[in-house]
Amino acid sequence: MIFRILPCIDKSHGSIKYLKYLISVSRQKGSNVKPPSAKVLASPSSPIPQSPPELDDKNIPIRKRKKSSDYPYIISSHNQPKSSLEKDILHDEGQLKDIHSHLKPIAQPDVIVSPSEPITNAEKEKEQVKLLNAVRPADLDWHKQAIDLRLLPKHYKSLSKFRLTGLVVLTTLAGYGMAPGIFEPTTLACMALGTALTSAAANTINQVLEVPYDSQMARTKCRVLIRGVLTPLHASMFAISCASIGLTTLYLGTNTLTAILGATNLILYTIVYTPMKRYSIANTWLGSIVGAIPPLMGWAACTGTLNSGALLMAAILYSWQFPHFNALSWNLRPDYSRAGYRMTSVINPQLCKRVALRHSVSLLVLCSAAPLLDLTTWTFAFDSFPLNCYLIYCAYNFYKKGDSQSSRKLFRLSLVHLPALMFLMLVGKKYANEDAKQEKKS
Repeated sequence: MIFRILPCIDKSHGSIKYLKYLISVSRQKGSNVKPPSAKVLASPSSPIPQSPPELDDKNIPIRKRKKSSDYPYIISSHNQPKSSLEKDILHDEGQLKDIHSHLKPIAQPDVIVSPSEPITNAEKEKEQVKLLNAVRPADLDWHKQAIDLRLLPKHYKSLSKFRLTGLVVLTTLAGYGMAPGIFEPTTLACMALGTALTSAAANTINQVLEVPYDSQMARTKCRVLIRGVLTPLHASMFAISCASIGLTTLYLGTNTLTAILGATNLILYTIVYTPMKRYSIANTWLGSIVGAIPPLMGWAACTGTLNSGALLMAAILYSWQFPHFNALSWNLRPDYSRAGYRMTSVINPQLCKRVALRHSVSLLVLCSAAPLLDLTTWTFAFDSFPLNCYLIYCAYNFYKKGDSQSSRKLFRLSLVHLPALMFLMLVGKKYANEDAKQEKKS
């Protein structure tokens, strides 16, 4: 009777299937048979007993990583592939391992926060938020810029690049001294003052235009405009004043040709050379032309004209700048590259070394040609020969080695080479004709 009713119950109600499953599981208990495929044995809403968290030495609960055993709803099966939930759990565990592998224990927190409980005014100073290695809020506030009038001459000296301006004035004086003309102290003073002011204006405008780039170079990041001691407007007004006074002094104190050469040099340095430094390596050749104009200004201030002797002096100054500047820029390659300047030492280092050696040899040839143009006597050619040979030797070492030591040695020699060459040239000066001698005596 019972066996006849069971098939009817089985057909009318599906719960008998679960009864057969429980009977089969109870028969297999104690055997080594692997469990069937994964089944859901508990609903997500059923409560799960949790053990109390483990504590460390300071009674702080220790966070545990989640593992696949922490999810009681899944029974792993060796016969069937893992479900999508199990794959997500394993993927999360792998990410946790990668994340925790890069973490290091913090010995001391960077931020110390005051407690949330109300504190008195006396304790506020002690219990404040302290940031380590942070900018003070007062540094970010707007403040009025105050200029110390006693330091203005020092700032103007920095803007004008005093040593570079002094070198420009020195070469101008050399051109005036080598010219076959009458010496006039007033003309010489006006020429020197006008050249110095024009050079100071050019250097100031150069710094105003290159503030974003000079701030990235270790050699120039401490300049006046970078530190904010003076504003760009203040520096621009200083440059305009120097340029106007300098060119006026050259025009009224010397002659028109000297003033034109000074204005040309100012325009080439500020409008052409300064922007070209970021676009082409030809800026070095153009900058050498700027450095060759000052002796022409001195010659024109003395005679009012230009001749072959003036052009020879300009050629000597032009060639001297290549071993001088190429050796200087060799050790500044990281700075120039960081600021985005396209210098020969950065773009083409081999060309930088070849050009320095090439123009060192040309200096020897030009100095030897000075007696042929009646600029100097043959004494200058013999006296300058050892000096030029030593310059060629240092340039050759720089070409072969290309290290910081050889470039620094060539640069330091160039600083001594030019004043010594100008002195030897003045000692061996030769008048172009007899008329100049008679004018000199009269």
